[in-house]
Amino acid sequence: MSDVSSTTYTGMSGAGGGSLLRLTGMATGLDVDGMVKKMMAAEQTKLDKAKQNQQTTQWKQEAYQDIIKKIKDLQSSFFDSASSDKNILSSTSYAPFSVSGVGTATVDTSVATFTPTTGAKSGKYSVTVNKLATGAGLSNTLSGKSLSTKLTDIGLSGGISLVLNANDASSDTTITLDNSDGSKTLGDLINSINNQAAGTVKATFSELTGEFDLNSTTTGSNTSLAIKSGTTASLSNIFGSNIIGRTITNGNNADITITPPGGSPVTLNDTNGNAKSSNNFVIDGMSYNLSSTGTATVSVGTDTQKVYDKIKGFIDKYNAIVDDIQTKLTEKKDSSYKPLTDTQKASMSESQITAWETKAKVGILRNDSNLQNMLNDLKSAFTTGVSNTGISLGRYGGNSFGIDTSSDYTKPSHIDIVDESKLKAAISSNSDQILKLFTNVSTSNDDSAYTSSNAKYKEDGIFTRINKILQTNVGYTNTTLNSAVLTAYANKQYDYSSTGSGGKNTLPDQIYEQQLAIKKITDSMSDKQEKYYQQFSALETAMNQLNSQQSMLSSMISG
Repeated sequence: MSDVSSTTYTGMSGAGGGSLLRLTGMATGLDVDGMVKKMMAAEQTKLDKAKQNQQTTQWKQEAYQDIIKKIKDLQSSFFDSASSDKNILSSTSYAPFSVSGVGTATVDTSVATFTPTTGAKSGKYSVTVNKLATGAGLSNTLSGKSLSTKLTDIGLSGGISLVLNANDASSDTTITLDNSDGSKTLGDLINSINNQAAGTVKATFSELTGEFDLNSTTTGSNTSLAIKSGTTASLSNIFGSNIIGRTITNGNNADITITPPGGSPVTLNDTNGNAKSSNNFVIDGMSYNLSSTGTATVSVGTDTQKVYDKIKGFIDKYNAIVDDIQTKLTEKKDSSYKPLTDTQKASMSESQITAWETKAKVGILRNDSNLQNMLNDLKSAFTTGVSNTGISLGRYGGNSFGIDTSSDYTKPSHIDIVDESKLKAAISSNSDQILKLFTNVSTSNDDSAYTSSNAKYKEDGIFTRINKILQTNVGYTNTTLNSAVLTAYANKQYDYSSTGSGGKNTLPDQIYEQQLAIKKITDSMSDKQEKYYQQFSALETAMNQLNSQQSMLSSMISG
């Protein structure tokens, strides 16, 4: 198939192709269309080559985009900070524990939820919540009112302005609501407070009880809320009398009792001087999230398989990507398979075209420097030791934990779990070290290049490094439009100049330059073809004149 003839230029007519009908060669007897086609052959070859170059670049762009898509999927599966289940950098991913009810009882999550992290213990945990931590605020009953009650019915009309200050903030928060037309409701006022308070204050209203509450979002006994001023005294109808212009300091710390595995109950409150100002906190590796008063008890068991599966899941998905890239970097291109011309495709079936193009795409990314650099960086993320962890990659030795680089030299960036039992033992007995090895975040101020010699790099955990490397190459998790190395090279066009020479040589820039070259060749071919036909037309005219003269001469001689 590699010697299939070139494409016919679409501007040609008659026997040469195209839509124009030319009646030529009648006087000379010449196959003018065929002759023009042959005269244009060199130009047609030039056009075919330009189109083949463009097709090759487009295939390369598609190959890049496919790799980027796979990496983005890896990011969304393992580096999504918004979801602890999809964030392999979260400490909860390395807590080898399960949580269940005690005996046949289920966990009472209405009182509290328990989340073991590294450092927690197996056994029975119990928490009794006598009092939740609360923020500073006020409560007022609005009898007979609902969210749809108009503010004018509560005595508020015109423009409303309320100045708040939570926790002695450096600047006040001003809440405004235009009720000049009298259409605004109690619900509108609550929404205005919540939307304009920037998360420092929250207003709520219960249509069931008629209770209106305004509280600082920060909890604890040191919280405060000042309602510094209001545009109308009628605001007291909502907030209560003698409230405007006053500072409220009635936040509370939590009052709780915790019983850890094998231990005695410990009360945390103001009396003991160890109270918690928040309803969410971590003690000895156990994360507590308090919801209401009452008692909740859970049983925490060991589950190293969960952590093992998380690490293995990442390594499997990671290997699939780096192995695929490595294959594309090393596969050899067969120069006899080039992108097909239009004429070649016209003589082939769809399956033949697909088979040909599959072979033509082989080697399209061979020795690509961007991809090779990323693979080198990813391999270094694993092979460079993490400072002060006491464990490292390897098959043998007391410091190894069952993970090592592949022994297959054709897969230099591949990572293997070489000893499953060793890895599970490390997860069970050295979970703190495993957590640090994979997720540590450096506190160094080293701003030099992020390489294996950088102090920050050395302190960062393996997965922390990988996350940064992927961000450099394809952007942050769950983002698509960015200027990261691979993404910009594959998708970003910088060049819009008329000459096609003003960009950064990204693939879109190259495609744009090739489009301009194709148009230039096409315009030149159109001009040359028209010139050739005009020349043959002049020959036809001359031959017609000669034939006419010969006819007249013959007539005179014979007469």
